[in-house]
Amino acid sequence: MALNQRKAGVMLSYIQLGLSTLVGILYTPIMLRILGQSEYGLFGTANSLTSCLSLLSFGVTGAYMKFVMGYRATGDKEGEKRLNGTFILLFSLFSLLVVIVGAALLFFSDSIYDKSLTAYELVQIKWIMLLTIINTVFTFLFIPVMMFIQSYEKYLFLRIIALITTIFNPIINLIVISFIPKAVSISVIGLVIALLTYLAYLIYAYKKLEMRFSFRHLKLSVFKSIFIFSSFLMLNQITDLITNNTDRLVLGITSGTVAVAIYTVGANLSTYLYSSSTYISSVFAPSINKIVANAKVNNVSPDYELNQLFIKVGRVQFLILTLIIVGFSTLGQQFIALWAGENYEYAFWIALLLMLAPYVPLMQNIGLEIQKAKNLHKARSIVYFLISLLNAGLTIPAAIYFSQPCFDPGLGGIAAAAATFLSMVLGQVVFMNIYYQNKVGVNVLVFWKNILKMLPGVLIPFSLGVIFNIFVKSYNWYIFLSEVIAVAVVYCISVYFLSMNQYEKNLFTSPFRKVISKLMKNKKDV
Repeated sequence: MALNQRKAGVMLSYIQLGLSTLVGILYTPIMLRILGQSEYGLFGTANSLTSCLSLLSFGVTGAYMKFVMGYRATGDKEGEKRLNGTFILLFSLFSLLVVIVGAALLFFSDSIYDKSLTAYELVQIKWIMLLTIINTVFTFLFIPVMMFIQSYEKYLFLRIIALITTIFNPIINLIVISFIPKAVSISVIGLVIALLTYLAYLIYAYKKLEMRFSFRHLKLSVFKSIFIFSSFLMLNQITDLITNNTDRLVLGITSGTVAVAIYTVGANLSTYLYSSSTYISSVFAPSINKIVANAKVNNVSPDYELNQLFIKVGRVQFLILTLIIVGFSTLGQQFIALWAGENYEYAFWIALLLMLAPYVPLMQNIGLEIQKAKNLHKARSIVYFLISLLNAGLTIPAAIYFSQPCFDPGLGGIAAAAATFLSMVLGQVVFMNIYYQNKVGVNVLVFWKNILKMLPGVLIPFSLGVIFNIFVKSYNWYIFLSEVIAVAVVYCISVYFLSMNQYEKNLFTSPFRKVISKLMKNKKDV
């Protein structure tokens, strides 16, 4: 049952990814034209400031899976109820902190942005921040419920809810901003949809999975263990916050909303790469924790099983991520010109840098779950934090330099993205692979031998994309989509014969075989 849930979860995740990509392609340019660069940049500027509120979860979110699997491995139902109560209590306190810190951010927002925003923009940014603060409060309160559902590997339900949100969110947004073309409208809709989603989570967890809470006999030792484990996960959060928001925050202060709008377009495109990878790794988190917990109970090493999983998932990640990299690196400039318009040409270089930076870490994304399950994530957290400070140290002077009137606003975004690229390669590629090999028990040398053997299948579609980029100029969507389809089809054929092993070939062809089998069966019935 869990295996079927994982398969369904991965399949629905990629349906959602495809749908959200399609929706983003159709929705974003319309939204840009309705709102304009200033309003769109205002939304990105506000979120870059309020995103620091996520730190107030103190990394505790990632601890739930480890602790609940420990209780289930020993069959301690009462302990699981107390754990649920513990997490509800913790996140209620964190929500109170969100209100306090959020109020401080609202109070000081004028001082932060008084030189780069107009009086109107300062008023609007406060409304957006207020709605984001309220949204964060409710998100915190429902995190334990969502983690409980995920711990039971009910990915079918979670992905269906995500699919519904993906479909209706942009539709409602476009309807509302057509009448009220303000960035604050998007924040209002986001809050309403979030509340409806959380209500669905609560009903499902309570009715279907019988989630229960106990606040009696809560142990101080459990609180202490959670915070010790989570302290370095919080450092991860700080690192991610600095890495993902420094650029927009600095550009908003030094260059204004236009520079932020250009950067946001590029950064948003790079999120599709993240989504395509994290969907797979997230569904394996419970099974990894289960492998480690069971190995501990049986006093055996989990390394062989974890290594096999790391390589198997990493190879699949490579195939998916490389398709996106090949397509965007060769055809991305044409896409942005058609999609966002001439004012966003710098967004291509921003997006490409922000896609290449996490390319290797996303291939190895499942390694983070292995580290957390084995409680070996501390060194990673410290190094990532130091690298994020390097990122900020490079970004700030670069953004200030390119904020001068003689430079185009988009150049500051490229400089900021380049700083992010350099720092992430040093920390997330060089350091992490050494750490995996020497400390975590993951054989990355075998992993990279597997990846190198897959490269020949990538060369043919990449060459085709380069030829299209040089010799065929896409002045309309028909030509561009023809190029995309050609590169994608050639990629699938090329990697099938030159890169995939038998497991991956079966994974690739099984949906087609099932459809053909069903059609043949229906034909016989007729």
